[in-house]
Amino acid sequence: MSFAATLRQSGGSIILSIPKSIAKTLAVEAGSVVELAVEGRTLSITPARRTLADRLKSSPKSPAAWARDEESLQDSAVGRELL
Repeated sequence: MSFAATLRQSGGSIILSIPKSIAKTLAVEAGSVVELAVEGRTLSITPARRTLADRLKSSPKSPAAWARDEESLQDSAVGRELL
């Protein structure tokens, strides 16, 4: 997959917009942390690996804030689950 993009300036930074199709392929969105690497004149962008501590820090703190599918909570056991 290859796209051309125009760099923009915002304050003291140069901004590169990532096309939605590439962001979807990389599983990133606004606010995602990425790693940048430069080899010669090639820039590589890779989604940053998040630690468990980072994931827990960003998760909802109370069960009331968890996104739940109420219908799935009503499902009965299908195997040998202990309920």
